Amino acid sequence: MRERALRTVLSRSLKRGRQARGLTQRVLAETAGITEKYLSRVELGLVTPSVLVAFRLAHALGLGLDELVTMQHKPLNPRSTAIARLLRDRSDDELDRAHRLLVELFR
Repeated sequence: MRERALRTVLSRSLKRGRQARGLTQRVLAETAGITEKYLSRVELGLVTPSVLVAFRLAHALGLGLDELVTMQHKPLNPRSTAIARLLRDRSDDELDRAHRLLVELFR
Protein backbone atom coordinates (compact mmCIF):
# COMPACT_ATOMS: atom_id res chain seq x y z
CA MET A 1 0.00 0.00 0.00
CA ARG A 2 1.38 3.40 -0.92
CA GLU A 3 1.72 6.13 1.68
CA ARG A 4 -1.03 8.28 0.20
CA ALA A 5 -3.46 5.35 0.13
CA LEU A 6 -2.52 4.47 3.72
CA ARG A 7 -3.14 8.08 4.82
CA THR A 8 -6.56 8.01 3.15
CA VAL A 9 -7.54 4.73 4.80
CA LEU A 10 -6.28 5.86 8.21
CA SER A 11 -7.96 9.24 8.02
CA ARG A 12 -11.36 7.82 7.10
CA SER A 13 -11.09 4.96 9.55
CA LEU A 14 -10.07 7.21 12.45
CA LYS A 15 -12.84 9.69 11.84
CA ARG A 16 -15.47 6.98 11.42
CA GLY A 17 -14.30 5.17 14.56
CA ARG A 18 -14.17 8.37 16.60
CA GLN A 19 -17.61 9.52 15.53
CA ALA A 20 -19.15 6.07 16.04
CA ARG A 21 -17.99 6.21 19.65
CA GLY A 22 -19.27 9.74 20.17
CA LEU A 23 -15.80 11.13 20.85
CA THR A 24 -14.56 14.60 20.05
CA GLN A 25 -11.16 15.10 18.49
CA ARG A 26 -10.04 16.63 21.79
CA VAL A 27 -10.99 13.56 23.84
CA LEU A 28 -9.45 11.09 21.40
CA ALA A 29 -6.26 13.15 21.12
CA GLU A 30 -5.90 13.40 24.91
CA THR A 31 -6.51 9.67 25.31
CA ALA A 32 -3.90 8.87 22.67
CA GLY A 33 -1.41 11.40 24.04
CA ILE A 34 -1.25 13.62 20.96
CA THR A 35 -2.43 17.14 20.23
CA GLU A 36 -5.88 17.85 18.86
CA LYS A 37 -4.28 19.74 15.96
CA TYR A 38 -2.16 16.71 15.01
CA LEU A 39 -5.20 14.41 15.16
CA SER A 40 -7.07 16.83 12.91
CA ARG A 41 -4.24 16.70 10.38
CA VAL A 42 -4.24 12.88 10.50
CA GLU A 43 -8.03 12.77 10.01
CA LEU A 44 -7.71 15.15 7.06
CA GLY A 45 -5.11 12.85 5.50
CA LEU A 46 -2.43 15.53 5.59
CA VAL A 47 0.10 13.55 7.65
CA THR A 48 0.97 9.92 8.19
CA PRO A 49 1.26 9.06 11.88
CA SER A 50 4.10 6.92 13.16
CA VAL A 51 3.29 3.32 13.96
CA LEU A 52 3.37 4.17 17.67
CA VAL A 53 0.84 6.99 17.27
CA ALA A 54 -1.37 4.85 15.02
CA PHE A 55 -1.25 2.09 17.65
CA ARG A 56 -2.18 4.53 20.44
CA LEU A 57 -5.08 5.92 18.38
CA ALA A 58 -6.34 2.42 17.60
CA HIS A 59 -6.07 1.45 21.26
CA ALA A 60 -7.93 4.60 22.32
CA LEU A 61 -10.76 3.59 19.95
CA GLY A 62 -10.78 0.00 21.21
CA LEU A 63 -9.51 -1.29 17.88
CA GLY A 64 -6.58 -3.34 16.76
CA LEU A 65 -4.07 -1.62 14.51
CA ASP A 66 -5.04 -4.05 11.75
CA GLU A 67 -8.68 -2.97 12.03
CA LEU A 68 -7.68 0.67 11.79
CA VAL A 69 -5.62 0.09 8.66
CA THR A 70 -8.06 -2.23 6.90
CA MET A 71 -11.20 -0.38 8.04
CA GLN A 72 -12.65 -3.67 9.27
CA HIS A 73 -14.19 -2.39 12.46
CA LYS A 74 -16.02 -4.55 14.91
CA PRO A 75 -19.62 -3.36 14.89
CA LEU A 76 -20.47 -1.34 17.96
CA ASN A 77 -23.37 -2.42 20.08
CA PRO A 78 -25.87 0.47 20.13
CA ARG A 79 -26.23 0.09 23.90
CA SER A 80 -22.47 0.50 24.37
CA THR A 81 -22.57 3.67 22.30
CA ALA A 82 -25.48 5.00 24.39
CA ILE A 83 -23.57 4.30 27.62
CA ALA A 84 -20.46 6.02 26.23
CA ARG A 85 -22.57 9.09 25.38
CA LEU A 86 -23.92 9.18 28.94
CA LEU A 87 -20.39 9.21 30.33
CA ARG A 88 -18.78 11.52 27.77
CA ASP A 89 -18.80 14.87 29.59
CA ARG A 90 -18.83 13.69 33.19
CA SER A 91 -16.42 14.90 35.85
CA ASP A 92 -13.63 12.70 37.15
CA ASP A 93 -15.60 12.11 40.37
CA GLU A 94 -18.68 11.02 38.44
CA LEU A 95 -16.60 8.70 36.26
CA ASP A 96 -14.97 7.18 39.35
CA ARG A 97 -18.41 6.52 40.87
CA ALA A 98 -19.69 5.00 37.63
CA HIS A 99 -16.61 2.80 37.40
CA ARG A 100 -16.97 1.56 40.99
CA LEU A 101 -20.66 0.86 40.40
CA LEU A 102 -19.97 -1.14 37.23
CA VAL A 103 -17.17 -3.11 38.89
CA GLU A 104 -19.51 -4.08 41.75
CA LEU A 105 -22.35 -4.86 39.38
CA PHE A 106 -20.33 -7.21 37.17
CA ARG A 107 -18.21 -9.04 39.74
